[in-house]
Amino acid sequence: MARLSLATNGMQEMQASEAASQFVEGLDYPISKDAIIAAAREASVGPTLEEALKKLPEREYSGPEDLTQALNAAA
Repeated sequence: MARLSLATNGMQEMQASEAASQFVEGLDYPISKDAIIAAAREASVGPTLEEALKKLPEREYSGPEDLTQALNAAA
């Protein structure tokens, strides 16, 4: 699986990437952008990931790989 890169340095980046990956893997697919953002707020994923999610195109995402690719493209 592709990794998300949302933080700026070493250990912080690894922790943010792992948390983001766990969040993405834990969603029920297919899922819309609005449902992803609602789940992120409920899970308290943090402002960095939430801001990245807000940049996603409005569409339905078919699975973790699809969402990860869209997040990396939007970053």
